[in-house]
Amino acid sequence: MGVPYGSAPRNNLDLYFPNDGAEARRRRREAIGRRSNEREQSSSDEASSSDGERDAARPVVIFVTGGMWIIGYKAWGALLAQRLARRGCIVASLDYRNFPQGTIGDMIADIGCGIGWVLDRLDALGGDRRKVVIVGQSAGAHIAATALLRQAGWAMRVGSPNGWSPGAISRFIGISGVYAPDDDALVEHVHRQGLYKNVFWSIMEAGFSGARAREALPRASPVSIIRERDVRENVRIIPPVMLCHGEADTSAPPAQSKMFAAALRSVGIAVEERYYAGKTHTDPFVTDPILGRDVLLDDITNYIFGRRLPPFDEKPLVPRVFVALARLVVPF
Repeated sequence: MGVPYGSAPRNNLDLYFPNDGAEARRRRREAIGRRSNEREQSSSDEASSSDGERDAARPVVIFVTGGMWIIGYKAWGALLAQRLARRGCIVASLDYRNFPQGTIGDMIADIGCGIGWVLDRLDALGGDRRKVVIVGQSAGAHIAATALLRQAGWAMRVGSPNGWSPGAISRFIGISGVYAPDDDALVEHVHRQGLYKNVFWSIMEAGFSGARAREALPRASPVSIIRERDVRENVRIIPPVMLCHGEADTSAPPAQSKMFAAALRSVGIAVEERYYAGKTHTDPFVTDPILGRDVLLDDITNYIFGRRLPPFDEKPLVPRVFVALARLVVPF
């Protein structure tokens, strides 16, 4: 836990693994302990691995948590990560700078750096290079999608940031995300929900008064970035996308996922959409897993593995009455 992936504040990640033996754990400890010559050692590990070890490589999920760009914390993804590990995935849950410690550019840079850290160590971690999936939730879906698309735009440049290609990512999954901060309706919506315009504009580098909104907001908008020439020219390396959203979400309107899906399809990117009737912003990610009805987890693992897995006995974590009481006060 708390493994550093970069030099900036809050550049740490938590790792979750399936229970797959002592040798796998030994190699992972070596990977986590490295501070230099990571690429050379990773290549050596790959060359020395047996065919059996390579066959046992696991899907890797890089998870980016939400938190309104202000209260994000890697442990928010612990429940999902633990259950993904039970189903055979390796999970890296990334922290990043929150506002006001950082603004959206810093958050994107942090996540890009964290993704690169994981990709550099896939072999030593026991990861399957054919199944590397980014999963972002809420504000984390926005940050991760923006980082992925920005990396696509930089892909053909010499010395591009972070040194990884979106072609190394097999899938992107967005959960209850926002994808168009330059949409006036979204700005008004989050203002009414308590994320006031001045704060939102400041997070998105548009200035406290929003004076630079016309310039800054599209730079942080996946819906707009997908239309940029550098990104469209590299659309072939952008992975397929699945967008998941509760239809009763009042924090991040489901229209945001629909808008992003349409923008992705307009440039030829494959998109699947999952909308959950009657579900709020936190129901699919928090409430349903606590109650043992984890439809979102099923959708995620089916998308990762490309097939429906055998059913898992996910038991409720607390009595239903406690969840009902919590829903009366939860702000999301």
